[in-house]
Amino acid sequence: MKTVVIIAPAYQQYTSFIHSLPQIFNSEGTSIYKARNEIKNFERNGKLFTVKGYKRPHIINQIAYGTFRQSKAKRAYDYALRLLEKNISTPEPVAYIEQYACGLLCNSYFVSLFATESHLLRELHDYKVEGNEALLNALAAYTAYVHERDVFPIDYSPGNVLFENEDGIFRFTLLDINRMQFRVVTQKMAARCFRRFTMDKTLIGFIACEYARIRGYEPTAFANEAIKHHTNFWKTR
Repeated sequence: MKTVVIIAPAYQQYTSFIHSLPQIFNSEGTSIYKARNEIKNFERNGKLFTVKGYKRPHIINQIAYGTFRQSKAKRAYDYALRLLEKNISTPEPVAYIEQYACGLLCNSYFVSLFATESHLLRELHDYKVEGNEALLNALAAYTAYVHERDVFPIDYSPGNVLFENEDGIFRFTLLDINRMQFRVVTQKMAARCFRRFTMDKTLIGFIACEYARIRGYEPTAFANEAIKHHTNFWKTR
């Protein structure tokens, strides 16, 4: 089996640990998420690492990843570097690992530093506008900040954004970044981006209006468009 291991220069001292991950991933570490893929935390020499192990792709994608398509682990690593260059917070990339058998991708892993922010935007499902205006305005401003840097996260959902409130100043961090577009974000694209955050249309309308004001769009028209995309999205759920 061929193994490709790329390690960031700042973390070369963890080479032995990183190379061991394919052997120890299933038996060691603390699992923090498990569904199609699994995410585990590992502690080494006072550093806490988060490792995402990707499910083995089906045969067609194994061929694609082995020939012309970048693996999810490599994309996550490369995209993290690009985001950080644009001053968009995401867990610091440490390494990625790819394992191939007969030219087909079998297993892949993305290693990052553990993110210290303690809240997921998934909490928005239980929020109302009243009393949460500061967070919602900050989320709108953060989204505008990301879009103005020509970044469009395709999986922009409440489970993929962490936040922390430090004395009324909100800090956001993007997770699960292997599906991104680095391009100019149009108004039409932007109107779609909030549809996953919550089932509450009022909440979506509030965020969309603030986003529109920041980007120079007409708030009511933009909010109506965002709510339309939101309604269509949740109809299928």
